[in-house]
Amino acid sequence: MKRLIVISLLLVVALLAAACTAVPAAQPADEGAAMTEDTGTVKLVYMTHSHDPANRLNDQLIQEFEELHPGVEIVYDHAPHANFEQKILTAYAGGEGPDVFWAGDWMVPQFTANNMVAPVDYTQYGVNSMEEFIDLFEPGSLDPFIVDGQVYTGGTSEYNTFSLLYNVDHFEEAGLPLPPDDEPLTWAQFAEYAQQLAQRDENGNLTRVAFQMPFGVPIWTVLIQEPMLRQLGGDLIDPETGKPNFTSPEMVQVMQYWQDLRFKYNAIDPALELDLLTDFANENVSMIIAGPWALPPIDENNPDLNYRIAPLPKWADGDRVTTMYAWAWFVNSATENPELAWQFVEFLTSKADLWWDDVGYVQARKVKAANGEDMVDYRIESEPRL
Repeated sequence: MKRLIVISLLLVVALLAAACTAVPAAQPADEGAAMTEDTGTVKLVYMTHSHDPANRLNDQLIQEFEELHPGVEIVYDHAPHANFEQKILTAYAGGEGPDVFWAGDWMVPQFTANNMVAPVDYTQYGVNSMEEFIDLFEPGSLDPFIVDGQVYTGGTSEYNTFSLLYNVDHFEEAGLPLPPDDEPLTWAQFAEYAQQLAQRDENGNLTRVAFQMPFGVPIWTVLIQEPMLRQLGGDLIDPETGKPNFTSPEMVQVMQYWQDLRFKYNAIDPALELDLLTDFANENVSMIIAGPWALPPIDENNPDLNYRIAPLPKWADGDRVTTMYAWAWFVNSATENPELAWQFVEFLTSKADLWWDDVGYVQARKVKAANGEDMVDYRIESEPRL
């Protein structure tokens, strides 16, 4: 719970205004899951953040589910990461919350405190108890979604940790050694490499940045900078007061590092970020930090891109710490067809090999690949770069 509260901090200002008016009586759009009088069709509204490979697979799986359930229509809506959570909360506040939707684990305290999401109906998964349902997933993977003994998700849509992706050709052009595959660079090495990887015009203006991230998306700051803070032994929350602690020596060191990357090393520029994965695929960026979901769209945009993957950097005198986080499927507590909603979620979570092959999403449900292989082994063999 402490981890969830920490990750919520940088979102809370933007989200609380909408959440304050969110009430558990939210109804899905178009009368939600109500049966229409003229056609007898049952509609479920399904919302996710946008990710092109995931959008395509969602479309495919929706079609398959509808074919298996005549008379059911899944109304699919998606929005960019930057405003997706605000869109969900605004929909709830307006009484039109979706029946089924994705959200990050950091939203769980807000959802459960406001009775916005329903505990899982484990009977739709063919088990007889909550304990048996939890056993369907990798150990510990559902912990962020358990509140007072109830599980508030039907499964993780993404189960992620971050690594460093780097352009091999850029490193070789700069005469730099490639980062090791199994040991992290130090943040000092990262900064030195970044200074040499960046390209500048005659006026010193960046024409190719060494590193990029979506600086305007609040959760990205936490996913990358909070591990740096914890590597030093720091914490966003003062353990004695329970309040944000933004002036600790560890926090100052992390923030000074990013300022130095911008002004001392002239290696990054938030203003030049257009789209993280497209920028990297187009070789406008030498390094990014991302999850395994980054690989399919990069490979699709530039199949010839020569890049490799290394561990997240660490401080020379700090612990090796990275972020683990999840997005998951939730069901609206006010949906008019909860059994159908959970059947839909169960169907989506049963396709772990498709989510991996087509989207790069690691999922925690312990299902077999189409060839009968364990999904953990299947992922390792099918993507050796990871």
